[in-house]
Amino acid sequence: MDLIALYTGGKDSHYALIKAVQEGHVVKCLLTAEPGRQDSYMFHAVNARWALLHGQSMGLPHYLIQVSGVKEREVEELGDALAKYKRECGAEGVVTGAIASRYQKERVDRLAERLGLRHISPLWGKNQEELLLEEAEAEEFIIVAAMAMGLDERWLGARVGPEEARRLIELSRRYGFSPVGEGGEFETFVLRSPLLKRSVKILSAEKFWSPSGWGYLLIKEAALS
Repeated sequence: MDLIALYTGGKDSHYALIKAVQEGHVVKCLLTAEPGRQDSYMFHAVNARWALLHGQSMGLPHYLIQVSGVKEREVEELGDALAKYKRECGAEGVVTGAIASRYQKERVDRLAERLGLRHISPLWGKNQEELLLEEAEAEEFIIVAAMAMGLDERWLGARVGPEEARRLIELSRRYGFSPVGEGGEFETFVLRSPLLKRSVKILSAEKFWSPSGWGYLLIKEAALS
């Protein structure tokens, strides 16, 4: 099936592409939404536009849209963009990296049904600890936001391989957060994977850390290498 991907540049949306391709689907284009608010219910706000490098690396059309970030309104804005770009891409379905968030999945389900698309969610319902370990083996990614108790400033910019994934699982058990960051406890950015013909190199980045115990890594400059 020809697919349009709702894509953030993070580990879950990217791993969903890997799984979709393995299942025989063809990803025709990528769609990334950049919300106008940090507290968006649907979309990653940190470093969203740098996901465009992934589209370049994969040789795929990649569309960046601006959405309000306002609850429910941003869903309708996404629907308008999906209607436009599904025609341009010739897509029959939409693929997402949803794992456990019913809020996000149900809204994409409704949009897909309205637009005559099939929603493909290859990560949905997977054991989250096992999934994180799979992702750490399949792709190289860094943490770009740490919002959960138990994740300190040292995690910002940290590359997550199998050893770091096991440490995240330990911390998630101790502090009670999702080991894959499904609730926004942390966000990631992919640097290398089998789908990327060229890896991403971060040339400049700046850390922001709040006294309240959360923070993010803002990518200032990056390129394909």
